[in-house]
Amino acid sequence: MIRIMPKAKSRADRFKEAIANVSMAAMEINSLKDELEQWRDNMPENLQGGEKYEQLDEAISELEEISDALEDVEGRDIEFPGMY
Repeated sequence: MIRIMPKAKSRADRFKEAIANVSMAAMEINSLKDELEQWRDNMPENLQGGEKYEQLDEAISELEEISDALEDVEGRDIEFPGMY
C-alpha cells in the first residue's frame, strides 16, 4: 500500500493562517473590552471612582493596548522568497 503524505503548507499560507488567528484574537479582545466598558459605564454613581471602577478602567486600558498591537500585526504582509 502506498501512503501519500499530505502536502506541507507554504510559508505564505502559514503566515496568512497566523494573521487570521490574530484577527480572531483581536475580535475577542475587543469584545472583552466592550463588555468591561459596558459594566463600568453602567455602575451606579456611588460606586464610580471606587476600587472596582478603577480595576475595570485599568483592564480596559490594557485591552486597548493589546488591541492596538494586534491591529499593527493584522496590517502586515510579507513576501516570502521562492525556493529557486
